Amino acid sequence: MKTKLEYQPDITETNKLICERYWLRESDKRSGFIYTCREIGQEFDVKHQDIPSIVKINAHLVVLDCQCIDCGTTKICYTRSQLIRLDLIRWRCDNCWEALQKRRDQEFLEYRLKQDLLAEERRQTALEHINQCRSIQLSIIPSFTELSDVDKLLLAATVESIGADNLRNTVSLRDNLSLPLSPFSKLDEEILHHLFKRNLLILTPENSYEYVTINEEKELEIDFYQAIFEFAYSIENLTEILINAKSKKNTSALVADSQFKSWCEKVQLGECLSYLMTRSRLNDLAPPIGDKLISILRACLAKCSVSTMHYIIWKAVENAAAYLQKPGITRKHASNSISGNIERVFGKIYSGSWSHNSSYRDFSHPQSAMAKIFFDYVFVVDDGGFHYTIDELFSPYRSQRALEQVSYAALGNARSTNYSVTIALDIKQS
Repeated sequence: MKTKLEYQPDITETNKLICERYWLRESDKRSGFIYTCREIGQEFDVKHQDIPSIVKINAHLVVLDCQCIDCGTTKICYTRSQLIRLDLIRWRCDNCWEALQKRRDQEFLEYRLKQDLLAEERRQTALEHINQCRSIQLSIIPSFTELSDVDKLLLAATVESIGADNLRNTVSLRDNLSLPLSPFSKLDEEILHHLFKRNLLILTPENSYEYVTINEEKELEIDFYQAIFEFAYSIENLTEILINAKSKKNTSALVADSQFKSWCEKVQLGECLSYLMTRSRLNDLAPPIGDKLISILRACLAKCSVSTMHYIIWKAVENAAAYLQKPGITRKHASNSISGNIERVFGKIYSGSWSHNSSYRDFSHPQSAMAKIFFDYVFVVDDGGFHYTIDELFSPYRSQRALEQVSYAALGNARSTNYSVTIALDIKQS
């Protein structure tokens, strides 16, 4: 490094010597200073703390082989620390640095303005597509009297869980802190998606445009976890749906509906998945939630209630946590063992090797609106979806349905006889 020491015109000989001692370096090394400030102070009977100030006032070091990368100005150092920290290749003088900062600030401002314009364009595009979708939805809302019983129950559960106080729109699933819609977040979104596709939930443009994107096919992709929807029906209709959902109904007809059974199975599966994820997190495990695990849980639920499955899951995760403590077993190994553990524990219970243990509902997994609407109010059993299997709940009504079908068949045969008038009167009365 090439340097030159320059002095102030009125410098005294003593201060000149102090400056020379201060900047004197071994073999011209950047940090190889020969004298310390304490040594210089002792030599000239000056406080060592004052040495840097004396030097700064009376002289400066010109670094001949360091120029500003923008304007070419030669670097001047007033203290040793400036020289030590100096970047010879990328140094920029104060004036050029200030100009650079101004340019960067301007470029950032222009970038932000451009991004804001793009965001507004995206917003307007999203609003345009949402309004188009909304117009289509509003034009094909199914008649209230044409709603299927299952869709009425789904709508009742949605109103019960995430219906806003004004009963005109929902709150988002994200903001729902009261009664959960279903036991599992993915099932929550599936329910909303189903109702949206049925035009029973209508997108609200101003509240939801941030959570809607337009894909390459110009289709709406909705974040159902954060979006807000309007209900398609009036407050009176929604109130009627809620009242009917909690009243006595034709359970036999519902049991015969494959869609009703499908949603009941999804609720019970959601109960198991939710509990499995909670127990796994508590033990710092993360089992893969894939088709294999879901098929195992479905097979178990065909024979066991959710209550029993909670015990099976608890036991399976505890065994996996114990397995993790063994030498050479990773967290992934232990997590992957959970599905096999569930099968083994279920097999021992189902074969009679282990007692048929059940669990109480965990306070961290409260009963959902779906569970209440689809189980409690339909089968008139307290937390029926938790304590009973689908088959146990459905079987009595299947028998009743079969008897009704036999009765209707007999009536159909009789209608072709001379007793048709009498039978017609009987049907009217019933």
